[in-house]
Amino acid sequence: MNNWKRFTFFDKEIVKESVKDKDEPSIQKLSITCTTSGRGRLIIGDQEGFIYFVDREFRNTSFQAYQQNVLLLHQLKERNFLCSVGYDDKSYGQASVLKVWNLDKTDKNDNPLCVRAIKLEKAISVTCIAVLEDLSQIMVGLSDGEIIAIRGDIFRDKTIKQKSIRQPDSPITGMGFMNTKGPSQTGPVLFAVTTTNVLTYYTAPQFKDQESVIDDEGGDFGSFIMSDDGSPIIARTDAIYFYNIDGRGPCFGFQGIKTKVLWFRSYLVVVGLENSQANNALFPGQSFGSPSQQNQINKNNNILNIYDVKNKYIGFTDKFDSISHIASEWGSIFLFSADGKIYQLEEKDTQTKLETLFKKHSYLVAIDLAKSQHYDNSSIADVYRKYGDHLYTKGDYDGAITQYLCTIGQLEPSYVIRKFLDAQRIHNLTSYIQALHEKNLANANHTTLLLNCYTKLKDVKKLDHFIKTDSGTFDVETAIKVCRQAGYYEHALFLASKNNRHEWYLKILLEDLSEHRKALHYIQTLEFEEADKNLKKYGKTLVSELPDETTRVLMKLCTDYQPIPTNDLFGRPMTDTLSTVSSTVGLGTKLKAAPEEFIHIFVSQTEWLVKFLEYMIQQNNDSPMVYNTMLELYLREDQQRGSGSDKKEKAYEFLTNPKAKFDQDHAMILAQVHNWKQGILYLYEKLELFNEIIEYHMENNDYEGLIRACKKYGVKDPNLWVRALSYFSITKQDCKNEIVEVLANIDRDNLIPPLLVIQILSQNKNTTLEVIKEYITRRLSQETLQIDKDYSQIKQFADETEKMRNEITDLRSNAKIFQQSKCNFCQSPLDLPSIHFLCSHSFHQRCLSENERECTICGPNNRRFLEIKKNQSDSAIQHDQFFKSLRTSPDGFTTVSEYFGKGILS
Repeated sequence: MNNWKRFTFFDKEIVKESVKDKDEPSIQKLSITCTTSGRGRLIIGDQEGFIYFVDREFRNTSFQAYQQNVLLLHQLKERNFLCSVGYDDKSYGQASVLKVWNLDKTDKNDNPLCVRAIKLEKAISVTCIAVLEDLSQIMVGLSDGEIIAIRGDIFRDKTIKQKSIRQPDSPITGMGFMNTKGPSQTGPVLFAVTTTNVLTYYTAPQFKDQESVIDDEGGDFGSFIMSDDGSPIIARTDAIYFYNIDGRGPCFGFQGIKTKVLWFRSYLVVVGLENSQANNALFPGQSFGSPSQQNQINKNNNILNIYDVKNKYIGFTDKFDSISHIASEWGSIFLFSADGKIYQLEEKDTQTKLETLFKKHSYLVAIDLAKSQHYDNSSIADVYRKYGDHLYTKGDYDGAITQYLCTIGQLEPSYVIRKFLDAQRIHNLTSYIQALHEKNLANANHTTLLLNCYTKLKDVKKLDHFIKTDSGTFDVETAIKVCRQAGYYEHALFLASKNNRHEWYLKILLEDLSEHRKALHYIQTLEFEEADKNLKKYGKTLVSELPDETTRVLMKLCTDYQPIPTNDLFGRPMTDTLSTVSSTVGLGTKLKAAPEEFIHIFVSQTEWLVKFLEYMIQQNNDSPMVYNTMLELYLREDQQRGSGSDKKEKAYEFLTNPKAKFDQDHAMILAQVHNWKQGILYLYEKLELFNEIIEYHMENNDYEGLIRACKKYGVKDPNLWVRALSYFSITKQDCKNEIVEVLANIDRDNLIPPLLVIQILSQNKNTTLEVIKEYITRRLSQETLQIDKDYSQIKQFADETEKMRNEITDLRSNAKIFQQSKCNFCQSPLDLPSIHFLCSHSFHQRCLSENERECTICGPNNRRFLEIKKNQSDSAIQHDQFFKSLRTSPDGFTTVSEYFGKGILS
């Protein structure tokens, strides 16, 4: 692995102990035999049987665990228990003792509590141990190759059995329990390394310690370690091998003798010898790991390498004097040398490591490092950006764009785009913007730029792929604009059609390709709302180019629109007669457009507008604007052909049609603008503007028409004769016959007093007395007769009034003598009790029944007079009725007099 880059990601320093008192031993002066770590402490065993606990400040506490030296230490990860192997006093002979310590409890001497001490049955040197976290299984490896299995409940069982699961053979150099992942329930699996092979044991009861040889090559002492995820690692001279339950996994070819290995976080720490030292250390007849070789190694300098096997670089390399033990805790690596020095290797923070990598331009390693440290996406993208900038500066634009592609979503795209705007780097720019679209991060400007790149490169194949296979990762409207501007109309039409951008589709067909017929056919395939909107926008152009077809489409749109199927867009021809348009009316749901909204598109096509509106009127359209426009077109057409009276027959027929729904005021304006006498008079009559009719005749000095109008409408408005008389009174022409006729009608209806007639006619100097002589004579005779009649009635009413007054006075002042002898009801002689009324009628009391206060003979007549009086009083306050009667009465003076008599002014 000579191609792995080397870095200095660890700081080295010599540890200085913090000694509390003189009696506390110094770690540097100990004869260390074994080390372990965990749960915030370094744990050290020495040759005198003491176990030392070292805290972070490197202060230590100790207790004597054995009478002689401590061979092995193993700290559990999940529980605060420590397993140790060592030699006790001579009562045990030369056999080693396995002890389990509860570090959370203490005995009477304030030392950790020993929960179990197990003397091994064989006095063979122990080389390694493997312990399950629940302490249910403890495996002990011996130097003769035997493995002792200790199973049971070490807290409760009085006797713990020891079982040999391997016969003596080559020495056991390392053991560990593997993590078994997956659906298979195999239970614990023991991984064992000898100097000649590698084995696995299934230690669950159902497997009965089944042995499997998974490798025919073993490992030396100190060459075995278990990673944090439970994977076995063996360091051999030729390489470092990772194992799984089935055998070898990946390996890394690091040459040289490895004396010690340690797994630290994601690093593999290897202590070995340089090649020259290794050659001197080995001599014929010796094997690595023998006591003589170990002594030789301890006299040589060691080289330490820290490998990051995931990111493939060497994080630290240095030489040390005879490293005897190695351990890790508190995020640091501790090296114990034979001369008593303790070195601490502390890992630098990630940002410092990244800065170092940036300075050495090791960006690929920096990227892998950032990912392994679980940096957020923004920070990782920043590393890619720096790598891209580095490559861009060196002129490697292809490599730079590759790195910039990894920043999409985190780095502002304009940062990259500005770098590649040069025409020579358009290919790289295209790749970047295309990636933006693939990740749905492109905006309209990016779409514009990408399409411009395609069109500049004339890469129709990529343009087709982008437009026809891309699923909505760009702004469609922008793409249509760019394709249109670049002249790629086919692509623009495809996008518009695919994304239902009907307005753009029609704009391209009409404005760029001038394919009017195709555009008209396309409109007919749209739904009603879209067809209505687009015909309003492009109808003027279509009518100018295809007046017949466009008019028929509009007729259909305004009656009963049904979109034609898309497959009939160019296959089924349009019908050629206007009658076929109405054949679809009544089929399905009727969708109708407002025809008045399309009138403006026929600005230069009056003939087709007439046909369109006539068809709408045939379909009983009720829009007043349709009728108004139709009338205007008829009048304009007549005006263009001539001013003869026969030219406006069609317009008059249309105007007088009882089904016409035009606006009468608008029609009146049109008739006046075109000086259409027949239409004006008809509208005046329809609106009951009788005064305007005779005023029109007056303005045109049409005497005959004026007299005819007064005769026709004088019944509804008698005052028309008075206006006619006023008109003739001031005219300068001879109107004798007309005045005589007017006076005859005024006299017949008694419209105005004769004196007012004389005053009116006196204004015309041409009117002689002979004209009104007959009228005056007749009126005077009528007035004389009326006066005589009135005087006669006045005398009669005065006599009756006087008589009534005398009767009232007599009743009030004189006694009334009742001489009736018979009842006026039953005609029987009166007897008591009887009732007499002032009207001279007398009745038996029994004949009057309940009403004794009213004469049964005079009562009905009196009530009638009282009712009349009441009605007069009520009508006196009804002013609306008074004015209504005044307007309709032929004799207004009589009406006023009548209401005056009713007390309207009281």
